[in-house]
Amino acid sequence: MKKFIILGTLNLFLFAQNDIYLEYVNKLVNYNFVLKNIENKNAPFEIKEKQNKVFNQFQKLEKKIKVKLINIFDNQAYVKIIHYLGDQITKVEKKWIKVGDKIGTCKVDRITFDSLILKCKHKTITKTVNKKIINIKEER
Repeated sequence: MKKFIILGTLNLFLFAQNDIYLEYVNKLVNYNFVLKNIENKNAPFEIKEKQNKVFNQFQKLEKKIKVKLINIFDNQAYVKIIHYLGDQITKVEKKWIKVGDKIGTCKVDRITFDSLILKCKHKTITKTVNKKIINIKEER
C-alpha cells in the first residue's frame, strides 16, 4: 500500500504539466493554503518591538565638571578633573593649577594651606584636602 501511494505521488509530480495538476499538488503540499501576499503575513508567535516616541527624540545632555582636590604644594594645587556628559564620564585629567587658572567656567581665586577656593558666576566653591586630624587625641 505504501509503495502504491509513493508511486502515485511521483506520477503526479512527473506528469503534472497542466496547471490543473500543479494547483492540485500545490493544495496537497501547502494544506490548501494559497500563498499570496507573503510579505504581509506575520508569524503567529513573532514578537514585534514597539518603538516609543520618547526614545526617538534627542534628549538634552548636560556637561558637568567635578573637581577633586588631591594635594597642595608651593601655592599650587593638584586636582583631578572629571568631565561628564549626562551620566557618562568623557574625560579624566589630573593637573597642577595656580591662582588665576580656569576650570570649566570657574576661576581659581585662592589657594590656602588646606583649601582651594573657586569663584564661579553666581557662587563660590571651597574644596578642602582630606586629612586626618591628629590633635583630637591630644585634646581629650
